[in-house]
Amino acid sequence: MADIKTILRELSVIFGFIISKYKIAVTAIDVETFINLIRQYCINIDECNSEIEKIKQLKDFKIYDSIIDNGVKLGELIFAKLKFEGDITWVGSKVKSKYPFDIMIGDKGIALKEDSFILKNPSFADYLNALIQPESKFKNVHVFRKFANKEFNTWFDYAFNKLKDSAREYEPNQIIFSYATKGFYIKRNEEGLIFGKLNKEIEIRFEDHVDEISFNSTLGGDILEHTFSKWVKEELEKNDETYTSLKKQCSLKAGENLKEFINKNVDIDEQKILELLQIYDLSYYYGKSYGELHLYEVPASSECEVKLIDVEIKVPQSQLNVYFTFEISNKIGSNNVIFRVECRYSHGQFKGIPEAKLYYTDNKNHLKNLYKVLD
Repeated sequence: MADIKTILRELSVIFGFIISKYKIAVTAIDVETFINLIRQYCINIDECNSEIEKIKQLKDFKIYDSIIDNGVKLGELIFAKLKFEGDITWVGSKVKSKYPFDIMIGDKGIALKEDSFILKNPSFADYLNALIQPESKFKNVHVFRKFANKEFNTWFDYAFNKLKDSAREYEPNQIIFSYATKGFYIKRNEEGLIFGKLNKEIEIRFEDHVDEISFNSTLGGDILEHTFSKWVKEELEKNDETYTSLKKQCSLKAGENLKEFINKNVDIDEQKILELLQIYDLSYYYGKSYGELHLYEVPASSECEVKLIDVEIKVPQSQLNVYFTFEISNKIGSNNVIFRVECRYSHGQFKGIPEAKLYYTDNKNHLKNLYKVLD
């Protein structure tokens, strides 16, 4: 279920649309008025009882005044500019779809987004499948294993060997690391290391050869994240220059090989690239009520053409960032849009497959170049 701010932001837009369309005078918006008007005009609101209960529990709207005020203004703007007819449906909290719609009015979709630079958080396989057309689609691509395997294993081996070296300074059964609030720990035994939580312990002996893949498989994500990854964060990430250097070398090599691979095999899937820009086969409307008020018409993908212009690799400190520059052409014109993909372990170093978070580099201005401005 969405948090209260998201619920109020989306329903406030519906509220603003309702009072504009039906010319309802509202001098002050209280909880009861807010809920009653939406119940009267939004056809599926009775299916959203848990969300409505969250609103009912609020004594007043004072701490959310700006959210509600901005949402109402956007709803009023949508009616003034578009004069939509048809049933009002709130879909933001219920519908899982490839389309980012939060509200439907008749057959028109409206997406409401907050003030965020992040677009999506797909796997790196999704990017490769959009940029080239392999005979078999990529699945679960680990950017470091695939494009800098040697450097990646060197980075991992260094970190794990540092833990073993540290453990040898402890007596058997001593705790080496504890994440007490979650109940996880690393301790020394006679022959090696114990990674554990509550009633589950996993032993890795000092003499065992452990590579990164088998380490992930043996410990599992939960234990790895809350033991080894936490230890790395506390003991190596901020204080160990060799660790940082090895991570940077891995990122640079992975970026270099990735860029070469893409440039040799580029054959983009325009539809997949456009979906990263929230452009789909259906035209729809996009509104921002957080901060500045904006309303856009988003073109259908059939109206757009896409070219890959450049791939650039940057490694600030030690994190791999990949910048993709695309030329997007539609009836508004041709403009370059730059995406940044941040390749990182968001939930602990070496845990599973790194995420590949996708960001706009210019969240404010690219929309004016790609979407039709209505406000």
